[in-house]
Amino acid sequence: MTHGDVETTPPLDRAGAFTALERAVQWWGTDVPEDPGAGELAQLLDEIVERLHADQGNDHSQSAAKLLTKAAEALRAVARLGSLLPVISLWHLRTALRQEADARGQLASQSDPQPATSLL
Repeated sequence: MTHGDVETTPPLDRAGAFTALERAVQWWGTDVPEDPGAGELAQLLDEIVERLHADQGNDHSQSAAKLLTKAAEALRAVARLGSLLPVISLWHLRTALRQEADARGQLASQSDPQPATSLL
């Protein structure tokens, strides 16, 4: 299933999750360094959150910022775990992806009053 240009089916592996997160952060207009770690991606999301908080009058931006904050928290958990508990790390990566997709949906609902159609 896709939402706009975002794949909403979580990747099955860690590498796929990182690739999807890199693309997601780029969608928000941020340059991503080559082969970033979870901590670097969390920091980039924090910068995006700051930009969204600057748009004080926009409820959609504020909602998106809250969701991206949760995504960054999940990425920080992955960074703390390192290579320990790979299944738990993957769960946190998938959580970050879902939060980011929901945040993007907040902004999409602002500009598109039509509900997103499912591409099944």
